[in-house]
Amino acid sequence: MIGNGRRGVYILSVLFLLIFYGISFAQDADVQKSSWLLGVIFKLENMRDKAIADIQKYEGEIQKCENTISKSENIVRLAQQKGNVKAEIIAREASIKAQEARIKNRDRKNSTELNKKRAEIALAYVKNVFSDALSHPQIIKSVITNYSGRVSIQKKNGEHFTFEKNQTGLLEKGDEIATYENGSAELQFLDGRGTINVGEYSRVKMEEDDAGTQVMNMIRGKVNISVEKLENYQKMMEEKIKAYNEDLKTVKDETKQKIVDKYESIKKAFANYTRKFEVRTSGAICVVRGTQLLVYEDEKKGTEVVVLEGRVDLKSKNKNRTVVVNEGYRAVVAKDGKLSEPEKIDISNLERWWEK
Repeated sequence: MIGNGRRGVYILSVLFLLIFYGISFAQDADVQKSSWLLGVIFKLENMRDKAIADIQKYEGEIQKCENTISKSENIVRLAQQKGNVKAEIIAREASIKAQEARIKNRDRKNSTELNKKRAEIALAYVKNVFSDALSHPQIIKSVITNYSGRVSIQKKNGEHFTFEKNQTGLLEKGDEIATYENGSAELQFLDGRGTINVGEYSRVKMEEDDAGTQVMNMIRGKVNISVEKLENYQKMMEEKIKAYNEDLKTVKDETKQKIVDKYESIKKAFANYTRKFEVRTSGAICVVRGTQLLVYEDEKKGTEVVVLEGRVDLKSKNKNRTVVVNEGYRAVVAKDGKLSEPEKIDISNLERWWEK
């Protein structure tokens, strides 16, 4: 029997632990919710700013091409007047090359302008969610920031829709995204630390989180995953907040002020908060850290993982075996659960489909 005094101390200790863990859980939930919103806002701003810089670069290249074309045409006219055939041929060749380069740069500019517009649309949407964060439960797992070809979303509630021009999509737990011929999609996830490029003929599903782990189910196809190292991500957050504070000294911006206030309120807890990310297939679990990798899932061949940067832990579900796959290596989990030893490959020869 426990004495009354000891019983009282025991009960108080249990209550203290329950309260402590309850507060910790609530803080973690708030950090998870807020850091997701803040991280994605900053990621989208970076994407928009990069697009603006690239547009200016392409405009400069286009102007250089037009100057070359104009000069070449003048040389052609002068060469014709003087009967200088060789000079005329050289000038025409220069003009043709400049015209081809102009077409390419115009195409790149148009594509980048579309990316900028989609980033701005997604940014406005996420900022609206942030402004009304208290009425939005933590169910958002990723935001679609770019896509091409045919891409569709299957919601957990059964709703199905195909993406249309300049549409923004938020994936919640249980939602599936599918791509078809010539289709691809770019997703931001893991609080803005990560980017997933989904290749054509692929299907992925955002799953329920385990404790501190975001989970994506790879049903079929191919994905390129890039996760920024935590220290670099936190540095980016600090730099963004610093820039916001500088802006607020001269221009009043309600949304920026809310972002700064929210970051300051979770800053201490956020410094100690980390989330993991796992890719799960029918036969494998891939634990992703700060890294870049490719995952291929085939219903006949199984799961293949190629690490482009960093390292991942690859586990066979039914064989309960794990291997470490380092940069420049690949490993396979066959359909029967057999896990291969990591194999060295030349990643420079890989088809970089995710960059197209």
